[in-house]
Amino acid sequence: MNKPAQISTSFNSQRLQVRGVEYAITDTGTTGPAVMLLHGWPDDKTIWRYQLAYLSSLGFRAIAVDWLGHGESSIPSEVSRYHVSELGADTVALLDALQIDQVHLIAHDYGATVSWETVANYPDRFLSYCALSVGHAVEILRDMAMGHLGHYLWLVLHGMEHASRYWYLSNSAKRFRHKFASHPDAERILTKLTSGEDIGFWTIWERANPSYDVFYRQFFAGQRQKRITVPTLGLYSRNDEWMTEGQLSRCYQYVDAIWRYESITGGHWVQLERPNAVNSILSSWLSGWT
Repeated sequence: MNKPAQISTSFNSQRLQVRGVEYAITDTGTTGPAVMLLHGWPDDKTIWRYQLAYLSSLGFRAIAVDWLGHGESSIPSEVSRYHVSELGADTVALLDALQIDQVHLIAHDYGATVSWETVANYPDRFLSYCALSVGHAVEILRDMAMGHLGHYLWLVLHGMEHASRYWYLSNSAKRFRHKFASHPDAERILTKLTSGEDIGFWTIWERANPSYDVFYRQFFAGQRQKRITVPTLGLYSRNDEWMTEGQLSRCYQYVDAIWRYESITGGHWVQLERPNAVNSILSSWLSGWT
């Protein structure tokens, strides 16, 4: 049996009210430069447990956040509340509530999807940005147009709550176990998905951010031609079961600042699978801006 995911109890866990919702965070409380860590699907802030302890040992103030609908944060009933623009505004509101002017941002999976947009919209609040696994939304759309549509059919599947659950859980959850083979917390996620608890977390990202909305905003509306103007690191794991490498490696073209790219062995949840390798890269990266 897998041990439950845990964050050191020596760190401060609290809830913050921002913009009418409640966010659960873990804050290492140290007085050094601030680093905010944002998880993706279908995780919570415990995915950063190895990075929290490590960054704290280096003297950083590390802050991990449970997104809305995940972990111990609020679960708003309005799907629109999970739109990337809303979550980006929440990110900045959390910095205000924590009285942090600027932060190093590290984000994974859908956390990175949100953060590419957030960093472009609020550049003065970020010292640097590190995207794990997932690149700019336009590059994911480009992947689909370049013939990788079959690779991303899960994006369509995840927009249909009942169909998605059936797909993953039928046949004794065979498909779930295959797709999550590299996730150290897979059994815990499966238990949550089958426990009868609120499972909106499973499909909320896609339902709130359908591909047509992403396309319209990136090419015709508010996000059109917006650039990243802070130092940016793309970190990809070469055995990723969900994302192609190109959608992240091509992101240099959106960055009008220092761009660094790293590709290492590992699956999609590489910060859990290979924490020492990830921590070493993060240490090298952050040391350049502090």
